[in-house]
Order: sequence, then C-alpha cells, then structure tokens
Amino acid sequence: MTERFSASVAGRHMACHASANLELAIPNWTDPVRDETAGQKAVGTSRHKMLEPMMELSPKDLQLMIDLMQYVADLRKTRRFKVLIEEKVQATWLDSAPYTTADLVLHTQDELHIIDYKWGKIPVDVIDNEQLLFYGVSYAPLAPKAKKVTFHILQPYADNFDSWTVSTTELKKFMDQAIATEKAIANGSLSFGPSDKHCLFCPANPHSRGDKGKPLCPAMMQILYPQNRMDEDAILGLD
Repeated sequence: MTERFSASVAGRHMACHASANLELAIPNWTDPVRDETAGQKAVGTSRHKMLEPMMELSPKDLQLMIDLMQYVADLRKTRRFKVLIEEKVQATWLDSAPYTTADLVLHTQDELHIIDYKWGKIPVDVIDNEQLLFYGVSYAPLAPKAKKVTFHILQPYADNFDSWTVSTTELKKFMDQAIATEKAIANGSLSFGPSDKHCLFCPANPHSRGDKGKPLCPAMMQILYPQNRMDEDAILGLD
C-alpha cells in the first residue's frame, strides 16, 4: 500500500520515491513491528501532551510556570534524588492514620525536600507552616539518615519562592504536639483558639477567605465585634 504523502514523510518521499511503496519496490518486504509506547515515539507523544496545556497559557502565566520549574530544576541538580509526584503516604504516627499527599518530594537516604505549590495571590509563609511539618513527619521514613528536612513553598502568582529547614528534633516536637492535639479532640475537647494565622480559611470565621458556614465562631465574633464586655475590675471587686 502506498504510504500517504504527508508533512512527516515529505522529505523522505521527495528524496526517495520508492520509500512511499516499499512493498512494490523491495521484493518480500515486511513492515517492521511498531510499538508506539516505546522509544522516542513514546517520549515525543508524552512531551507533546505535557506541553499542550502549557502553551494555552498567557505569556505572563507561562513565564511564572517557567520560574517554578526552574526552581525545581535547580534543586534537583544538587543531588541524584528519588522523586515522588503527588504520591500518597499514610500518617501512621497518628492514631487515625490518615493518608496525606505532598505535591513533590525529593529524597535520598540522608536528605529530604518537601515542595508545596500554592496558586493564590496571598503569600503563604513557609516558616512554622503546620501543613508542611505534617508532610515532613509523614515522609521522613524515606530519608532515615537525614538530620533535617527542607520545606519549599512555590507560589508564582505571589512571587513567593521560599524555603525553610528544620532539624529532626524540631520535627519531633511538632509530631508530639500533633499527637496530643488529636488525642484531645478525640476526647471531646471543643476549646477555641482564634488567631489571624490559623482562622484565615476557617468556615466559621466571619472574615474567612473561603466558604462560610453559620452560625459564625463566637470567639472570633467577640474579638472582632466586642459587645457587652463586663468590667474586669468589677468582677474582681476592685471598685
């Protein structure tokens, strides 16, 4: 069967007409067995699929993605890391043993990096970030000889590319606090702890940046809209 003249074979056909119909040109010709999932054909197909959605981005968005990928590329050049991409692990250090998933984890026997992508425009602080510390404890077994863990926040729309390194001793402190918190909640604790940092996306926060439920948090309401506050001196009988 004559091979269809197309962009991918134009040069070959123009140089060698016989290549368009090898069955006729070469006696007893047999077509090769083609495996579209192997070799450079598979690489090319995969790369095309990866680039297609990227090329739909605006020039500004495309540049931000390049900045993010450059950060990761520079980090990966420093060691021959094993790479985990959104690979789920079980936090067996907690009684409830929940599953958790970090965006990107780079590890060797003695080094561990946790990378978290953020896409909002409000900068997220990498320092004292409990989400990252939770990931650190959960993925720590991948680097049993590591003495520290480095966390990275990559937030291109906030121009926020930052890292924070903690010792395994500090990580252990967080783990102990998290275990104690889970036990307290399991035992029925309903104590409020309002703060600017941790209440930002709470659905009960009157100023939540996420979806709101109702009724709103009484502790935050009292802080934001104090009403009928009692005179502390009067309560203590100091009048």
